[in-house]
Amino acid sequence: MIYERNSFIGEAYKHVGAILEITHRPIKDAIKYIKKDFEIDLVPLNKVKSIIHHSPSKTTVIKGNLGYFFERSDSTFDMKVQIRSQLKSTTILFNEVGDYEALLKQFDYVVIANGEVSFTKELGCFQEWLKTYVKGAIVLGDFDPTSMSVWLDETYCKKGYAYLTPFNSKRASLNLIVTDVNEKEIEEYWELFLSTEGIRYIPVEDYKLNHICGFVYPHRVGNILFAGNAGGAIEPFLGFGVLGSIVGGAMAAKSIVTGEDYEELLQDLVDQNKAFYEFRKVFDTIGNKAYDILITSIGLPGIRQIIYKTPLNVIKTGGAILRFKRKLMNNS
Repeated sequence: MIYERNSFIGEAYKHVGAILEITHRPIKDAIKYIKKDFEIDLVPLNKVKSIIHHSPSKTTVIKGNLGYFFERSDSTFDMKVQIRSQLKSTTILFNEVGDYEALLKQFDYVVIANGEVSFTKELGCFQEWLKTYVKGAIVLGDFDPTSMSVWLDETYCKKGYAYLTPFNSKRASLNLIVTDVNEKEIEEYWELFLSTEGIRYIPVEDYKLNHICGFVYPHRVGNILFAGNAGGAIEPFLGFGVLGSIVGGAMAAKSIVTGEDYEELLQDLVDQNKAFYEFRKVFDTIGNKAYDILITSIGLPGIRQIIYKTPLNVIKTGGAILRFKRKLMNNS
């Protein structure tokens, strides 16, 4: 039985998310991994074949098989809708907010996967790592449907970032993530972002939301299991959380069926997010000058090959590299 608070399966705010190969090593192909390990068939919008990195004064383009784009909406292309179509003999109650205390009297187990951390906080399992506000829009223009753009500039995103991910050649998702701001301030940063980067796309829809990321422990309280964003699946750096949510949900089911320890099943995911958090803590100490150096560095032939063409875990080693660059800049 699934209790769905919305009247639909999918996302209330239409956007395009991504699974990037560089952030999930040693997994090489997320689609094949999800199919092989969890028997879930997912159809992406497109492959990610290039990422354009922008810092205040530098631009670097990386090309290759870099990951996949996924539509997040209420259409048939949405990831949740695709997964729902593969469920067997499952009843979904729409417009229903599940009360976990009442449900525990009716069912042996309750999995909380409500997309946010309210219940996790209520049960004392959440430690906040990062608080941001997101401003997003669907924009019209001319886009390469296989290319992602990322901007780093503390002038308009503080310690956050902005990115553009395309639905197709004429429609894209444009998002700005700013750290430690409120709903009113995000509008000011949004306008600053557009003017600074000279962005003139035509907006047709927009949205704002509060985005909280953190560490969840334990992931199980009695017979209540946390999965998805409620289980801390959002990465503390890029913040997509797509693969982590799928893995968490599958591991919750496996734990219930087999009796295996849920924490042990999630250990790789937890370790990955801890590495993201360590990277984030170092990233938060640098600024625009270091962003320029970083973006220039990843475009250099030798470094580019190491980062994008080898199985190197960039998140685990990236923090050390940033610390080294920061030390050089401080000394100079």
